[in-house]
Formats: sequence, C-alpha cells, structure tokens
Amino acid sequence: MDEGVFIYLSTMVFILGLSVGSFLNVCIYRIPEGMSIVSPGSHCPKCGHELKPIELIPVVSFLALRGRCKVCRAPISFRYPGIELLTGIVFFWVFLKNGFSYDTLVLWIFSALLIVVAFVDLDHRRIPNPLIVAGLILGILPIAGILLDFYTVYSGDWFSILEGMLIPTLLLLAFSLVSGLISGSRGLGMGDVKLYLVIGTFLGWHLSFLSLWIASVLGGLLGLAWLLFRKGSRHTEFPFGPFIAVGAFVSSIYGSEILQWIFG
Repeated sequence: MDEGVFIYLSTMVFILGLSVGSFLNVCIYRIPEGMSIVSPGSHCPKCGHELKPIELIPVVSFLALRGRCKVCRAPISFRYPGIELLTGIVFFWVFLKNGFSYDTLVLWIFSALLIVVAFVDLDHRRIPNPLIVAGLILGILPIAGILLDFYTVYSGDWFSILEGMLIPTLLLLAFSLVSGLISGSRGLGMGDVKLYLVIGTFLGWHLSFLSLWIASVLGGLLGLAWLLFRKGSRHTEFPFGPFIAVGAFVSSIYGSEILQWIFG
C-alpha cells in the first residue's frame, strides 16, 4: 500500500475510533443506570445543558472548552477524552494488524464491547445483563463469518461455536462455585462467567482460555503490588472485568502467535 494512502486510511480509522469512543462514553454512563443510550441527547449532568454538535467533537471539544461545561463551567472528567483516545488507538491497532477485512470489522465491534464492559465493571463492580445480551446478539457476526469461512481469528465449524461458548463458561462457573464453597466468600462474579459466553463466541475456547490466563496473570500482579506497596488486605476485591477485557483483546490480536510460541 502506498505510504500516503496508508497514512490517510490510518487517520480516518483513528477518527472513526474517536467517534465510536464518544458513543461508548454514553453507553458506560447510561447502561448501568437502565437509561436509554439514544435519548435524551448528550448533556451536562450538572446543569442539564444539551450539548451542541460542535461540543461533541471527540477530544477537540474537550480541549477547546478547557475541560469545563460551556454554561455552568463544571469540570468534565478527563476520562471522557481518555476513552475516546483509547478507542481510537484500539481501532488503529486492529486495522494495523488486519487491514480492511471482515476480521477488522468484527474485532472493532468486539473491542468496543470490551471497553464498555471494562469501565462499567470498574465503576459498578458488575457487568449488567444487557451488555451480555448485546454481546450475544453481536455474536451473529463472528458466527456467520465462521460458517462462511470469512472470519480467520477463530478457525472451526458450527460445533466449535458451541464449544467456544460453553466450555470456558461452564468451567468458570464450576470454579466460581467451588472456590466460593472452599473460601466462604464470593468467587468470580456471575457477570464475569456470563461474559465468557460472548468471548467464546468471538474467540473460540482456545483463545478464551488464553485470555483468561492473561487476565489472571495481570490480576495477580496487581494484587501482589497492592499488598506490597499499598499494604492492602489480601481480601481486597478488584473488578475482574477490566483484566478479562485486556486478555480478550490481546488474544484476539496476537492469540494465534502466542499459542504457537507456547506449544510450538
């Protein structure tokens, strides 16, 4: 691909990611509250000022307004442009790995879902059922791609789809129940368990287990650092959804290479 064309396409992909990130901010705020993601329009949560189109330009409007509402001057969280930038980077990363392909479309949707899951779980310590249902509906895309041999992230047939959905979920459910009985405390949250129905649909059971391994390593390292440097209790609970999201994203991009490196 010509360098100029690549730069142009990459810029357009990044802008697309920023725009999607702006919508994801709405989803992250409204879905846990049971609110519509369509109406009312975006507005200042403090004074109710409805944002004009020019105030909705991702990142740019935040900088132009110096991080404050135009009307009441209430501060706007840096997390809003942060999620927009994160989504832009993720979209560009997927494009860089897969180019313009069916895989790219599916992984853009999958990554957007993971971003919402991660921040909702971070804020509320739960993964609402509407997110799981939305993920299963969106799972039509990878299922169709698998059956038509368009989707190369997951190699398998129709029976493999069921394996991808059920094997990781059932094993996680069993682990959660057993660990809860042994420790007398809550094991994995049911939201985390149900999330693997969605992840298994997009990635298959091999990459699902890889994502869980990555998530467990990252979570364990954070827990160890918390104990060493913050002198926290070993009973301190962390939301596991963000770690699952990172593990699933890494597995969706580099999973085949990682498994090949591990197992030769």
